[in-house]
Amino acid sequence: MRWLLLLLLLAACRAQGLPEPYATLERGGKEDLRQVALEAQGYAGLLAGWLLIDEEDLPLAERAEYAWRYALFLEEARAFEPGWEAEAAWRVAAPLLEAAEDARAFSAWARLLPKEEAVQALLRLGQGERLWEALFRGRAYEPLLKALPEGERPDLRAQALYRLGRYEEALPHYRAWAEADPRGYLGLGYALWRLGRREEALQAFARYDHPESRLAQGRLLEGMGRVEEALARYLASTPEGLWRATALLERLGRKEEALGVYLRLAQGESPYADDAALRAYLLAGELGNGEARQEAYARLEGGLGLLVGKRPSPPPQALEAPPAPLTPLVEALVRGGKAAWARGEVRYALWRRPKDWPALVPLLYRLGAYREGIRAAWPTALAYPRAYREWVEGYAGKEGLDPDLLFALLHVESRFDPKAVSPTGALGLAQFLRSTWADVARMLGEPPADPFDPQSAIRYAARYLHWLLERCAAFSGVERLACAVTAYNGGIGYTLRGIAREGGLYAFLRFQERDEPREYLAKVLSAYAAYKAIP
Repeated sequence: MRWLLLLLLLAACRAQGLPEPYATLERGGKEDLRQVALEAQGYAGLLAGWLLIDEEDLPLAERAEYAWRYALFLEEARAFEPGWEAEAAWRVAAPLLEAAEDARAFSAWARLLPKEEAVQALLRLGQGERLWEALFRGRAYEPLLKALPEGERPDLRAQALYRLGRYEEALPHYRAWAEADPRGYLGLGYALWRLGRREEALQAFARYDHPESRLAQGRLLEGMGRVEEALARYLASTPEGLWRATALLERLGRKEEALGVYLRLAQGESPYADDAALRAYLLAGELGNGEARQEAYARLEGGLGLLVGKRPSPPPQALEAPPAPLTPLVEALVRGGKAAWARGEVRYALWRRPKDWPALVPLLYRLGAYREGIRAAWPTALAYPRAYREWVEGYAGKEGLDPDLLFALLHVESRFDPKAVSPTGALGLAQFLRSTWADVARMLGEPPADPFDPQSAIRYAARYLHWLLERCAAFSGVERLACAVTAYNGGIGYTLRGIAREGGLYAFLRFQERDEPREYLAKVLSAYAAYKAIP
């Protein structure tokens, strides 16, 4: 009993140290919480309402309103933190809104699709186009097929069947869609292609005069060995099609033609523009075309410019801003042991006043919410924090690395989020797979540490990057760095085998079979250049 009294006393003392209305939140009490929920501004009001949603003696409509507001805030704040996921809040809000006969219940349930309880709720609450569109957007394809009356919305029925892998069934509905809208021919072509009916697919694609359709034709023709026809379609299609065309032209030895297409592709805003400019620069040098080489150099933007000695422009500076007015509140909450509430206040302020980001981002960094701060500050210099600086610089120095390279790698891998988990199972600040994490532990001669511990993640990343640079010792300078960075993403075996197969680093960077390592290298080099440019 004495321990219980002591804990209550400590809690009371801590609450006294918190500013209002947070001291009230800490003390609790239904009526006090309700007053905060009804009157307080900012995150405190939202949180107070959320704490009241289970109080059944309060009006149902009031509780539903509290749940809606809090779920909507979580959804739009998009916080990268366990316990801040919007889905859990919508699971509470949706049935409350439906019970209160609130028209927003349909929208709340739609956010929970394709879960069965959400499907059943929408079938209760909606009908017609609104229902069908919601089921389709929510990937509830089987319920959509049952809800659609025969002959209605063949576009939705065809796409739902396609995404369920029922290609043969989809064909008549794609044809019905195409009668009213030629876009249906694109889907019809892909369904026929999936069924192995390639000539029919080509005929369907040809009836939709659009760059995406010409890209599809090119891919299909290339797979059939009809290279010249494929080239013609690619050259009249999308940036991806132009990129595919350059590969074919180079493989055929038609390098002058390829150079022209590279320069054309380098002029755009597509993800292939920087890669095309780099390849044009290298190819123009090989062909002795000085004019084209100068044009390619001028167009070479981003991190890939480092590979040819061109330093990218530094990121633009963020507008100077005075400290945010809520800074004292944030600091008081942190001192009171309520960092999560402090993050809530900053997230709320950013949600309501997004133009105030230059003043709010430093607070997010102060609170460890680097991913959110980087997202808000992108693409300015403020989006490149030197997070965990002591550890990064210390372990980089120990492994003989440039600290800015390690900062860049962690920036791209996780945006400095120590709890990050990728769809492929990569973990933590440095995004290691467990197998690679175990390999690095063996290099260090120790049992595997916790991949979610930021200090361990930085230490392991520095050692692994050092090891990769050793494996890439056949190269020097920035080319060695490019080899190691690509290997960090794609694997050292993949990288060295590809370099050997293609006969050199730059040929591998162009003709590697996977897009992700190619894009990853450009991102890391861009971040590296940004960190080098920022004091």
